[in-house]
Amino acid sequence: MSDERIRFPWRSYYERGLITRRQFVKLSALIGGAATAGSILAEPQPAAAALAPPAKQVLRYPDFEPLHFDPATMESRPEILAGMALFDPLITFDDAGRVVPLAARSWEVSKNELTYTFHLRPGMQWSDGHPVTAADYEYAWKRVADPETASDYASAFYPIKGALDFNKGTTKNRDTVHAADALTLRVTLAEPAAYFLRLVSTWNYMPVPRWQIEKHGKKWVDAGNQVGNGMFTLQKWEHDREMVIVANPRYWGAKPTLQRVVFTLTDDPFRTSLPAFENNELDVTDQIQPGDIDRVKKDPVLGKQLQKYRWSGTAMMFCDTTNTNSPLSKVKVRQALYLAADHTRLANEALRGIYDPAQTITPPGTIGYLEAAPLSGGVDRARQLLAEAGYPDGKGFPEVKVAWPKLVTYDLAAQALQQMWRDTLKITITLQRMERKEFNAAFNSWAKQPYDAYIDRWGSDFEDPANWANILFDSDQDFFHTRWRNAQFDSLIRKGAGEADPAKRKQMYEAAEKILNTELPAVPLYHLGVIIAVKPWVQGFRLPPAAAAWHGTFGRVKILDH
Repeated sequence: MSDERIRFPWRSYYERGLITRRQFVKLSALIGGAATAGSILAEPQPAAAALAPPAKQVLRYPDFEPLHFDPATMESRPEILAGMALFDPLITFDDAGRVVPLAARSWEVSKNELTYTFHLRPGMQWSDGHPVTAADYEYAWKRVADPETASDYASAFYPIKGALDFNKGTTKNRDTVHAADALTLRVTLAEPAAYFLRLVSTWNYMPVPRWQIEKHGKKWVDAGNQVGNGMFTLQKWEHDREMVIVANPRYWGAKPTLQRVVFTLTDDPFRTSLPAFENNELDVTDQIQPGDIDRVKKDPVLGKQLQKYRWSGTAMMFCDTTNTNSPLSKVKVRQALYLAADHTRLANEALRGIYDPAQTITPPGTIGYLEAAPLSGGVDRARQLLAEAGYPDGKGFPEVKVAWPKLVTYDLAAQALQQMWRDTLKITITLQRMERKEFNAAFNSWAKQPYDAYIDRWGSDFEDPANWANILFDSDQDFFHTRWRNAQFDSLIRKGAGEADPAKRKQMYEAAEKILNTELPAVPLYHLGVIIAVKPWVQGFRLPPAAAAWHGTFGRVKILDH
């Protein structure tokens, strides 16, 4: 069945009170991430003479301190990026969306589409020499659904018969997932679910070593205790300093050329990675900051090492559309601010070209993206709209506060917008920069309390409009607390989520995007991207545009002789 016919149950779980809003968003991200995962060793092979010897096949990489590598509960970049190198799920998906066998060499689905039978590859071993068996996957899957594990992704297993009741504590029966023999895993679903293989490819469906968990408890994820079945294994972890993963000699599949990844762990790799890269302490940087980008571009050596990747996301100014004490509750005021903002200057000057101008909310690469914005007219039309809203030449425009969490790119964007609106519309915006904890508390309060506006961003977990229109702007979800409602928009995106015809689905989401970008509960500012520097001897390193497509990231990397 094609992806266009897949309909996921997370909304119904949320509406029935079975999962929280936080879990709803995570699950929507989880299932889509598998759709964009690339094949493990997809890069072309270089000539053997060009490669560095095995002892020098080392990638030095910056990152934040991970929390842990337990597939049942890991959820952020540092955990997933390395975690998906430490464990193999049964299957994955290639760049074209085709299923690729991993630990499972084959599988069958019953005629009633309720029973999936997976046949594991014989001879696979864990990194400690234990055989990899179907029982390892059975244990891992049941462990995520176990309420004692308290996984935010437990509901990813609800399509399995009895998993919901088991997770809620109303039954002890877990027999709908069982190892028929050492190499056969059989699972029975509550109802047909064409998306089930997508779930099986995600990190929560990866196996875990029961004997290590029972021996070490939560410390089973520490270096020296961690055992995996993936391409790499955890060798060293000095918290907040350095972590090392090494090629797993017992890995069943094609062995990676890269032998080690040395992670330098800091509390802010955005800030610390460039100096370390320039000192030849790293092979890759994290995001290069706006204050450094001009110097790096002009540098005769560094300039040639820059790589820019599209990151599927958009920074926006979110508005309280129902706060009648704020002028931003008026559509024409929001339209005026949008048209008076010079998006090109914002992206290329204030943010030094790190990001791209955003004329619309949904980013390129996602169905629903519009090549041309529905609003036009520039500053002249903006002034007219402001006058029609009751504020000719900015007269009588009340104080408006725009908040944001502490981040240098938000700082620069807010200051640039403040100046643009002062110059073009003669209005004054009060800027309110907050520490992250303070902003998080304020954001939570805005679910019920009125506010003016704030700047934040959303990045795709998977490039599908459901990860944008349905999760963020459906009036029943209202993820960003804009309190915006439009019945036509809701109708279009709800029909689009289940539409089997790709062309019709595209039309529905594009029509919805026009409504969204006309009424502007969120004013788009810039599309996300990442500019990093990569040493010339690093081959095969790339950053996918969506967050969950990281399986095989390090398996593609090769170090050239230098």
